[in-house]
Amino acid sequence: MGIDRTELRKGLARTWPYLLSHHVPSERHRCYSPVLFGRRIHLCARCLGLYPGILVALAASLLASGLAHSSTTALLVVLLFPLPALVDWTVTTFTDRRGYNAVRTITGFLLGYGYGVGLPQLFLASDFRVAVVGIVYGATAGTLVFLSQKYETKYE
Repeated sequence: MGIDRTELRKGLARTWPYLLSHHVPSERHRCYSPVLFGRRIHLCARCLGLYPGILVALAASLLASGLAHSSTTALLVVLLFPLPALVDWTVTTFTDRRGYNAVRTITGFLLGYGYGVGLPQLFLASDFRVAVVGIVYGATAGTLVFLSQKYETKYE
């Protein structure tokens, strides 16, 4: 029972385009598309801000105690910083507006910063209010994704 190399290659060929961007070709306008070593790659604009935002916030929260957020400030960051990304995604999903990648990157950074502040608050400070905020955002985003699928089907 060995690995079927042909099947593995086919699977990798189909999934490779989604390694750095989870967008289907019709949504590639939500990506930066530089050419690297003669090949075009697609980088999700929001994720390009998200991951650095997480790293900056984690570094500030964990390494620089002088920059660490108070419990109240951290909760406000976790509550407010993801909101612009949710609003931008909602507007560009439910309207004809395509949006701008620079806005996606900035809102992604804010979203990531909120994640990066929230994770230590939840896991190191046991501030379960952060979990409540996360659950509310998750439920809201899940509902919007569900509605976007319904909306997409209705108008195809």
